[in-house]
Amino acid sequence: MAQIIQFTPKKELTAQKNLQNLITLSRDHLTLWDDQTGFSWESNRWPVLNKSIRFTNHEHRTLHPTKTPEQHQLMHPAFVEFAKAYLRYRHTLKPHKNIHREMSALRFLEMVLRQDIGIPDITRVDQRHFDHAMAELRPEKRRQFIAGELLNILKTLADFFIVTSSAHYWANPYVGTASYDFANGGYADAKIKAAKLPDQDALLAIAEVFGRGHTQVLEDVDTMVTSITCLLLSVPMRIGETLRLRVDCLREGTDKDGKIQHHLNYWTPKIKEFVPKAIPATMAPNAVVAVERLQHITEEGRQLAHYMEGNPTKFYRHENCPDVSDHQELTRDQVAAALGLLNRKSCATFIHRHTGSYSLTGFTLDSLWQLVLAEHRQLNPHFPYQEPVDSRSKKPLKMSESLLCFRRFQFGIRSSTSPVLLAPFKMQYFKVRLAAPSGKRAKLLCFFTRHGYEAMKLKSHSLRHLLNRLARRSGVSIDTITTWSSRASAKQTLTYLNDDPQEAANKGAALLGMLQEQTHKEPITDEEAEIHSQGPFHRSRYGLCRRSWRAGPCNRFADCLNCSELLMCKGDRLAVDAVVKDREHLVRTLNAAKAAVDNGERAASRWMQVAEPQIGRLTQLLNILNDADIPDGSPIELADSTDFSHEQVLVEDKAAAAGVKLLDRKDLGIEYGNELLACLDLLRKPDDA
Repeated sequence: MAQIIQFTPKKELTAQKNLQNLITLSRDHLTLWDDQTGFSWESNRWPVLNKSIRFTNHEHRTLHPTKTPEQHQLMHPAFVEFAKAYLRYRHTLKPHKNIHREMSALRFLEMVLRQDIGIPDITRVDQRHFDHAMAELRPEKRRQFIAGELLNILKTLADFFIVTSSAHYWANPYVGTASYDFANGGYADAKIKAAKLPDQDALLAIAEVFGRGHTQVLEDVDTMVTSITCLLLSVPMRIGETLRLRVDCLREGTDKDGKIQHHLNYWTPKIKEFVPKAIPATMAPNAVVAVERLQHITEEGRQLAHYMEGNPTKFYRHENCPDVSDHQELTRDQVAAALGLLNRKSCATFIHRHTGSYSLTGFTLDSLWQLVLAEHRQLNPHFPYQEPVDSRSKKPLKMSESLLCFRRFQFGIRSSTSPVLLAPFKMQYFKVRLAAPSGKRAKLLCFFTRHGYEAMKLKSHSLRHLLNRLARRSGVSIDTITTWSSRASAKQTLTYLNDDPQEAANKGAALLGMLQEQTHKEPITDEEAEIHSQGPFHRSRYGLCRRSWRAGPCNRFADCLNCSELLMCKGDRLAVDAVVKDREHLVRTLNAAKAAVDNGERAASRWMQVAEPQIGRLTQLLNILNDADIPDGSPIELADSTDFSHEQVLVEDKAAAAGVKLLDRKDLGIEYGNELLACLDLLRKPDDA
């Protein structure tokens, strides 16, 4: 029979007495979380639900989990007892998963009371403290929800006459146009929504490394980053849901037209369903490769996990394990080989952590296995699962069933992969490698800097935004996107979309036959022109090519610096760098040709005839581009290079079609001499007389 808990405050008692009664009830009579390992009322860290909370104050809320908080980093002693009592009482009556949000509200409340009255006495909270807390919440993205929890706390305490009953009249200011929907959600500005999309350069860098995997063996950490990114680009998945992927998560079937369709099948905790998520045809081949690569690098981890599930008493015989009996004493090198550590120093540190001694002698495989099991229990507290088991939902996958079953130090920088220890996969393993590096260690971990790219940042959830918007632009309905993204309601999908109101109005008008024949269109921006790369002009590495698309493909084979259709811009550093590199290449070619001529290779003189004039031309061009007297932005046109233009090609084509033969000027000069060419030039020029 469920335990009935009743707290009947007496109005005539003082607020302090009612507060003390609540603390006594929660501390001495309620039993919630007593069954959690390591739970103690006096502790500054509580293991609750499937996570843990620490009673640090607002200023030190981001203290690293491995660090023990000092007294000044904790909530004030006058406040922390109330915070503990409230949380335990509230979750006894109505358990929920928003305890971290409640902790944020309690921290804000403790901070404003401490700053105003010194000792944060909850019974003295007033309207000014509430207003102060709301002001502190303003920069927070979750301000609407934290403010709601803060109101729940105050109203609950008002019901028990611990704080003034006027708390019932305090209102959350972050609603309506100041709510999350307008600030960062479905009704946010287009600029805010656009910032949620992933960096295209970051995606291209990851794609390039992913492509290298077809011709070379990638490191396990690179396989993990690129393959998970590929799967997140294949279906709108949350990074936390990757732990629900089985080894055989990729399925295929045929549609009504007989075409093969791929989908990922996994359990979605948020909607508590198995969801088969369709993969677009363009991404299906890449998704297949990504899953195969992840299966390959985690196969040994699953074998180890399966072995551990049987509660083994004998050492795991991995590939490099010493081939000796379980009772034979091991040498120092054999101890290192059995543990799979890089050197004796690492082994000594491991041994000392469990025995207090640095000695590597006197161990057998049996005795060493007991140390491995002790380390295994510390690293994998939820084994055979990677995450805590929630009794209210479906059990997670066992590590031996999971696609993401990794071993200890498999992504390490200076450590080798452990052959005998497992490590639960955490979102941080993916997140920290795609974050902007802020220190020496972060640069070593950063995926982009390790591969020679600029430091960039990519959030896993931004890929979910990208897929939703691409689906919307392709004409997929909001309801279908909601189902594909495994959301509870279509309202949440609006946060991920960025529909243009004018475009939506035009589509509606077209459906109703009300669209005008001529509609005003906004000018195309430089960014849009760069993306689409369409129009009468296009960008080359030197500048703008003015070739008309009617002339067909360019027959100069990108020899832009000898084409009169090239228009360069003074101050274009990309163009200057390209010209400098071309000139350096020609100089090396000229020097090689001269050396060849000196060695008797007369054919190399042809290279000298071509290279020397071109080097002189490029030198003159660089002098113009680097001339400080010429203002940046000035257009530069190359003239009298080889008397070539694309219009000349059009004239020749028209002449050939009309049966007219156009004689080559060079041939005329050879056959008739320069006098004839001079006469033709006089006919072309206007009379100067």
